[in-house]
Formats: sequence, structure tokens, C-alpha cells
Amino acid sequence: MTRSINPERRLRRLLSLVLAVVLAGTLPALVRSEPAAAASGNLIRNGTFDNGSTDPWWTRLAATSTTVNAGQLRIRTANTVGKPVWEDLVGHFEFGVTAATPYRLQFDASAEVSRNVRVSVSRVDTPFTSAFDREVALTATMRRFTFDFVAPFGDPKAVLLFHFGGRAASTVRLDNISLTPLAVDAVSDPILYWNEVLLDSYRDSTPAPTVAARDAAILHAAMHDAAVSVTGVGNPYRVRVPVNYPGTMDDVVAPSLHAAVDQAAFDVLVARFPQRRTDLETALATAVARRPSGVNPAEATRGTTVGAAAAAANLQARANDGSGDATQYQPDGVDGAWRPTDGTPAVTPHWGRVTPFVLTSGRQFRPELPAGADDYEDLLDTQEYLDQVQEVRDLGSRTSTLRTADQTQLAHFWANDVAGTYKPPGQLFAHTQIVAKQRQLGILANARLFGLVGLALADSAIAAWDAKYLTPIDLWRPESAIGNGWEPLSRQVDGVSFSPAFPAYISGHATFAGAWAAVMKGYFGTNDIAFDATTDDPFARGVVRRMPGFDQAAQENALSRIYLGVHYRFDAEAGLAVGGSVGAYVYANRLRP
Repeated sequence: MTRSINPERRLRRLLSLVLAVVLAGTLPALVRSEPAAAASGNLIRNGTFDNGSTDPWWTRLAATSTTVNAGQLRIRTANTVGKPVWEDLVGHFEFGVTAATPYRLQFDASAEVSRNVRVSVSRVDTPFTSAFDREVALTATMRRFTFDFVAPFGDPKAVLLFHFGGRAASTVRLDNISLTPLAVDAVSDPILYWNEVLLDSYRDSTPAPTVAARDAAILHAAMHDAAVSVTGVGNPYRVRVPVNYPGTMDDVVAPSLHAAVDQAAFDVLVARFPQRRTDLETALATAVARRPSGVNPAEATRGTTVGAAAAAANLQARANDGSGDATQYQPDGVDGAWRPTDGTPAVTPHWGRVTPFVLTSGRQFRPELPAGADDYEDLLDTQEYLDQVQEVRDLGSRTSTLRTADQTQLAHFWANDVAGTYKPPGQLFAHTQIVAKQRQLGILANARLFGLVGLALADSAIAAWDAKYLTPIDLWRPESAIGNGWEPLSRQVDGVSFSPAFPAYISGHATFAGAWAAVMKGYFGTNDIAFDATTDDPFARGVVRRMPGFDQAAQENALSRIYLGVHYRFDAEAGLAVGGSVGAYVYANRLRP
């Protein structure tokens, strides 16, 4: 039975008027009792036509007829030469799509005369935006077509359309039509992909941990803003890029979510790692090749525009944040004060003055001085300081006989200090990847999670460096405090002893770890998510440690610095506390769903 729509209905109000007519009951009553329901997971009802009914499929033009023949939908199209392809439509209402959810559209199709047919999944009302829009070439042979796409928006009233206009009358056959939500696929998630590219950039460029954290925050904030702009879901960090659509149905395609995220990531990474442009261009080409098959050029172009704007806004926001300050550090020059251990000058001594991403200032959660001291002389006289120096002497020495095998493994596992590793922020991102894949998060969820982690790590670096350099005690490393040829377990690949070139109090590793754990607990609503943690450190490569929860991982990370011989216990404890406060503050105040 043919369902026809008055041909005088005007073009731009086409689909909304069709729906209004159906709902108002001006069409013949649709049969609801007999047709088979959509198969499990399939959003399309009666896509096989096995029951001989055309319901709920409808046509726009009275001149277009639909019948079921041999279990297939037979469509005799109207003569619409010279008119738009959407002048003649066969469609299916009554299903919804969810933003950032992957779908697979499949159908069999043939035509008595070879011709192209446009297929779209669109909003039912103006603007008639397409979540999927592709043209397929039909021949007399029935062929199977399969397209994957990620919905760039959510709509409870979506419509599947086959566009037959612009051609002479002919016969087309359709069968086995399905639209099915797909399981989350970590391989095709652009957030996870570009985070891994970031870790490769760390390995190649060996940035200071402060700089690495800042780069990550800009990257993930830009990707998050690109995703929010395309889907309209969530609150942006810096900008919601306007997404405008043409006023006709000729080219009303939504921006590709993948293209937006890809371009945002590429632009930020090229700006932050310009020496890696060739590698990043290769990474972008790989990302493009990994996009769902349903992305068309117009969608990609619009997505690229959104992503570029999101990247530009986030880069511009950090243009004058103080991170470029090259002022030389002048050591205090007294006992207890930090001094180079291997001739390397102080790393990013100004970082505590960098404008935070979320915090009000770097000193917002500044801890008290170590051991509650007022100055260097006061600190060196405390029993707490003396006990902690002895602890590091015993457990952190290259030749320690008191450190257990597990403590030695733990020390190297969390280090990632030397060149060629993904650095401490990179390890926490790698663990975020592990948990995100384990929990099967989707693109929007990962955009928010990694954005929160990135912002928290960046601000925890600012807070840690404020405590390291901008307080009355810039604490020396154990290697300086102990002296007399004592060597820490920490070493370069060539065996040369290594203590990071910045004051000990507070521990950057511990601050990063505390911030990470706070964000992860806030995001998942629990600490009790076990995961297998991995490392990039050359002295523990291949080691996997089973973590029962986020706090336990952070605690291990912090204590590892004692066993490595580069930190005291109060460095670790204060770092965890400051980081925890930073992470909780970031989670509570940014990227709200």
C-alpha cells in the first residue's frame, strides 16, 4: 500500500510537515498490529518486508508507489528530472539517535536502470541536519551496502531517508534494512588515539614535567571543546564553536565528530611540538583513515572547521600565561637549600607563577613548610627531618640491603624520569587509557575524562612548583643532604646517578598522582576500580602492577620516590595532599556534564 504525501507541501518544511500530517491522522491509518518489530538492537521496524507490508515506510510524492514483492520493497519512483534529489523520498520515522554513539547502517539495494541514490539519517525537523549522508551507486544486481557512522547529535525523532529525486521514473528495490547501535570501539576513538600520539611526542621530545602537563591540558581541552561544539552535549572549557547549517536540504550535513577532534588535536600538537610536524602529519593521515566509513567530505570539512576553531581558542588563551618566563634561578646557597646535583640548572623555576587552568592561583593549596619549620636552619634541627634523611639513606641507596625487591621494582616502575619515556604525566594518561578501555567509555565520556585529567595535572604542576620554588625553603635533594659519595637508586640508562633538577619539597610525582586519583574517583564515583598498571621506565619495562584502586596507585607512586632515593617522606605526603585538593577542585568546577 502506498503512503503518499500531498506534493504541494513546500520544500523546506518537508519532513516536519510529513510528521505533522502523520500524527494528525490525515493519512490513512497505519497498521500497527501486524508488522514485525525491529530486530534486537535494530532501530528499523520492518526492514526485511517479510510480512508483505510496507508499514511504516512512507513516500513523499503521490506519484511514487511502494509495494512488497518477493520479500523486497519495490519502489516505482516519480519523474523528477531537474529537481533536487530530496524531491522524491521514501522514509522511516519513529526512532532516535544518541550523540557520539556509533551506528551501523546496512541495506540491500538494486535498480532496473543504473543510478545513484542518496541515503541519509536526519533530524525530522528544520534544520534537516544529517547525521549520515552518503550517495550509493545502484545497478541491476542486488548489492549489500554497509556504513558505520558516529551520530554528531542526539535526536529522539530521527528519520531514515532514501532520496530518489532528480531522475526519470524507474524501479528500485530495497531489502534487509537495519540501523544498529554499535559497541564502543576503543580502536576508533579519536580521544584515545591522540592521547597516544601525545605520549609519543613526550618520548621523542622529553619535555619538563611541567611543560608536558601544560601541553596535555591544552590538547585535551581543545578536543573536549571540539566534541562539545559538534554534539551540543556538555559544557566547554574555553569555547563552544557555533555550528550553523544552510537553509535548504541540499547539503545540511552535521560536522564530523571525528574530523573535529582530529583537527583540534593536530593543530595543538603542531603548535606545541613543531619539530614533529612530519610525524604529526602522518598521525593525522592515519586518523583520517580510521574514521567511520560513513563520513562524507562535507561532514569532514565542517568538522575540520570546528576543530580548528577549538584549537585556536585554547592555544590563544594560554599565549600569555607566563610559561615562557626564562628568568634564571638563583640558589639560596645555604645548607638545606637546593643546588644542582649534576650541573643541570633548575628546571622551570618560574612555573609556580604560571596562570592556572582552573585554580585561582598556584598557591591556592600551598602546604606548610616541611616538618612545620620556618626556615632552613629550623628544618635541619628537627628530628623529623633527620629521621626522613635516614630513611632515604637506608632505602633509597644504590647499594641498599634494606630495600626489598618489590620496593626496588616499585621505585623504577613509577619513575619515567629519563629521556625516551613518556614522563610522569604520560604514565598517568596511560593508566587513564587502561581504565577508560576497561570501562568501555565512549568518545564524549573520554573527552571529558581526559580533559579533566589534563587540567588537573597542569594545575598540580603549578601548585607543586609554587611549593618548590616560591616558599622560604627550596629543599635540597637527598643526594645533597647525605653527601659523602652516597648515590641514589635513580640513574640514567648509562648508570650515572640522577636527581631531578628542582627542589625536593613537594614531590611532583606525588602531586600529579594525587590530582589524578581525585579526578578518577570523582568521575567514576568510587576509588574501588582495579586495573593493571604499566610503565615506560627502561629499568621496569614490561612490568605490570595490579592496582586495587586509584588511591593505592597514587600512594605507590608517591612512596616510590623514597625508594628511588630522590625524595623524603614529607615530600610524598604533602604532594599527595596538595594534588588531591587540586584534582577535587578541578573536578568540581570544570567540564561539568
